[in-house]
Amino acid sequence: MNLKKGDQVVIISGADKGKTAKVVAVLTNKNKVLLEGEGLKLAKHHEKPSNSNPDGGIVDKAIPVDASNVMLVVGKDKQRTRVGYKTITQQSKKKNSPAVSKKVRYSVKTQEVLD
Repeated sequence: MNLKKGDQVVIISGADKGKTAKVVAVLTNKNKVLLEGEGLKLAKHHEKPSNSNPDGGIVDKAIPVDASNVMLVVGKDKQRTRVGYKTITQQSKKKNSPAVSKKVRYSVKTQEVLD
């Protein structure tokens, strides 16, 4: 999955199409993400009384959104973009040490390294 916690995304399909949100959690086994943002759809969830919520009751809960329905937003002009992966090799500063290669995410549209 090409999204990480804390990424800024835009919803590209569904009832909340066009809204921007922040990724709160990534559910890799279900290929879904939990989003946090203003005006997003929430589900009503019934909770039993517990120590943290002694009254229980009905609370609003974020609905997991499929990862294919969101796109990453990057840059100053907030362009939505696909995410690619590439390896970057860096020469170590120490003498006679091998080069270190690292796999990083990058924006396909702007070629900007994200990680």
